[in-house]
Amino acid sequence: MDMPPSRYRVVEQGRRLVVIDTLAGEPVRPVPAAPEMPGEKRRRMEAPRPASPSPPRGRDAGGEGFGLVTARWYDNEAPRTIRIDRDGQTQLGVALLVLIVVGGFFLAVIGWPALIVLGFLLFNPKARGGLRTAATSWLTALDAKGG
Repeated sequence: MDMPPSRYRVVEQGRRLVVIDTLAGEPVRPVPAAPEMPGEKRRRMEAPRPASPSPPRGRDAGGEGFGLVTARWYDNEAPRTIRIDRDGQTQLGVALLVLIVVGGFFLAVIGWPALIVLGFLLFNPKARGGLRTAATSWLTALDAKGG
C-alpha cells in the first residue's frame, strides 16, 4: 500500500522557500513568530559585516615597541595611541612596580584605613581630575620620548 500524495509542496521562489497547499493552490501563510521575550536577542539572517581595522592594542608586530591605546578615565586626551619604545617600556614597568609596592605597603601597614584614602581619591572630582592630569602629562612625555 502506497502513501497518499502530500497535500503540501515546498518550492523555491526568489531565493526563499515557499510552502504551497496543493488542494487550495495558493501559498500557505507563515505562522507568525512568537513575541520576543525581554532580554532575548534573536539571530537575524544578515550578511556579515566586513571587519574594520581596529587601533593597535597590545604588542605591535611592526618594529620594536609597544602600542598603547589610552582610555578616558585616566587620560584627558583619550582615545589616542601612544607608541612606547624599549626605554618607555622599562619606565612603564618601573612605574607599575612602584604603584603595586606602594599599594601593598599601604594595605599591609595601614590596613583598611588605606581604603578610605583610596575612596577619597576615587570619589573626589578634584583629586580625580588632578590624578588624570598628571597621568596625561606623563603619557604625553612618554609618547614624545618614544616617537
